[in-house]
Amino acid sequence: MRVVVVEDEALTRRAIALALRQEGFSVSEAADAVGCRAVLSQVRADVIILDLGLPGMDGLSLARELRAAGDAGLIVATREASHEARIQALDTGADDYLVKPIHYGELAARIRSVMRRRGLLQDGRKRLAGWVVDLKARTVTAGDTDAGLTRGEFDVLARLIEAEGKIVGRELLVQGVSRRPEDADLRSVDVLVSRLRRKLGVAGEETLIATAPGFGYRLTRPAESL
Repeated sequence: MRVVVVEDEALTRRAIALALRQEGFSVSEAADAVGCRAVLSQVRADVIILDLGLPGMDGLSLARELRAAGDAGLIVATREASHEARIQALDTGADDYLVKPIHYGELAARIRSVMRRRGLLQDGRKRLAGWVVDLKARTVTAGDTDAGLTRGEFDVLARLIEAEGKIVGRELLVQGVSRRPEDADLRSVDVLVSRLRRKLGVAGEETLIATAPGFGYRLTRPAESL
């Protein structure tokens, strides 16, 4: 379950992202419209949490762009509590509207509700080169064999699966595996990928995870839904 949080206030954005990761969501962060587009060029979002008071391009204009561009759920989170603002956002295409300060448990419940309404909340089981990856249960198995992935290893694999073969930058990968992104080390992603290759490698076949030199990683074959 991939969520993108678009919020220009860094502490608020990080707090929302941390709370949602603890609820089991995979979260990417963006501070403005440009950052949001950059994230969405690399990962598929199930739900986008959007602040209306963004610098540069305002939130409503970005909401229209997002609604026209894809089918991700859209939840507006803003300090504007007026009925007029709520009506305008919903008419623009938002699926839900929350007024700050946000209760994180309620936000997680609203996300799940939006995903159910849009038919996005599915079993989440994928087949990848002989392995069955259960994105909901966070397991990777082949018959009776468990790959024994750590939390960080699984988070990297899940993000690569969601990218559907596109290259995922190391900066985005590190966001998903670190509880405190500001303290993250990009080298930790390289270590996690190395471990994944060893644990998921199949003798006589090419690696499942290819390196894009100077940028990031991608899967060399698609994960198929079960």
